[in-house]
Amino acid sequence: MRAEMLEIEEVVDEAGLAALEPTWRALVDATPHATPFQTWEWLSTWWEHHRSGKLWVLVARDKNVAVGLMPLTRTWYRVPPLRQVRWMGAPLSDFQDIVGPPDRQAECTRAFLAHLAKTRSLWDVCDLNDLLDGSALPSAPFASSDEHLRGETVFHRMCPVISLAPSWEEYSKSLGKNLRANVGRRRRQLEKAYRTELDTVHGDALPAAMNDLFHLHNTRWRRRGVGGAFSGERIQAFHHEVARKFDERGWLKLHRLRCDGSARALFYCFQLGGRVYYYLSGFDDSISKFSPGNVLMGYSVQQAIADGAREFDLLRGDETYKYAWKAVDRKTVRMILRHGSMRSRLAFEGHRVERFVEQEGLKLQRRMWGRQGQTGKGAPAADGAKLSEPDQNNDVS
Repeated sequence: MRAEMLEIEEVVDEAGLAALEPTWRALVDATPHATPFQTWEWLSTWWEHHRSGKLWVLVARDKNVAVGLMPLTRTWYRVPPLRQVRWMGAPLSDFQDIVGPPDRQAECTRAFLAHLAKTRSLWDVCDLNDLLDGSALPSAPFASSDEHLRGETVFHRMCPVISLAPSWEEYSKSLGKNLRANVGRRRRQLEKAYRTELDTVHGDALPAAMNDLFHLHNTRWRRRGVGGAFSGERIQAFHHEVARKFDERGWLKLHRLRCDGSARALFYCFQLGGRVYYYLSGFDDSISKFSPGNVLMGYSVQQAIADGAREFDLLRGDETYKYAWKAVDRKTVRMILRHGSMRSRLAFEGHRVERFVEQEGLKLQRRMWGRQGQTGKGAPAADGAKLSEPDQNNDVS
């Protein structure tokens, strides 16, 4: 088997991580399905600001040439002595996966799983979540190829995505009549009531605009009795730095609506390749009668089309408004691995109970906020992931 030819290097300290930068970037560039959440810029910044657990980046090498990378951390599973392996960047990253060229994915996957089995004395459970359905990792035949690994792959999140037409005119024809009319009508009403500007923020204007995003987003959530996803100096510092680095690479799409010179709504998006990823947003509820979400969403999609994007990915959460924009469901899965020790079986069963409690909590959330599906983003969940965001528009149809 060719996987036996691959050597696995473990990067466990910051010096090794820094030395990986050019290799990491090259592997991301060679990965057609790579998202912003697998990039060096996102994950090295996450480590700098969060440092959760012990660094454990696995690099697959063929004759000393890197052909795949699996960015992991090792940390406690809830409380000592149970230990878990998680993705580097969890739970802030909406998508996760190994990176490397497509023709090496299968053998890298086998090599990484074989290494996890070989080093099973270091962990009790591996929680590999946010994998796009169809990824090579959850489809690997680990149970039959390695007697030491057992596990299961389960549904994790729904991530609606919009397929974009070549022009705004063509795309907008697919929308409902009321939504099409609403976007233009609300924009005209805003322009009558205020001196209105729609723009995309870059460069020196970024720090102030990001602070506006944090304030608007967190204020909406605090009115609902919970903290927003941008609560705390550490998470804000992380996003300030990511925004700057993404802007330097041309990946940042921070769209803004200003009224009389003041920011009233922002969409925090990224673009990598032919896809735009809508991460989070902030809105001023005092102008909700103008549906600022519809207005800024329309502008963001128009800009994505103009930039040559093929998809507008709305990421975690099946909030109702997303489907008004003709999004279709794309799911992620969660791969949980264990080995044969008693402690590993205990951690594995703990994960099952935890997932059951999480799903019951999400059902309650849908009843409270009228969600039609599983989970989304906005406020932090129990594990720090983002939960569903209240619909951003009042009159979507």
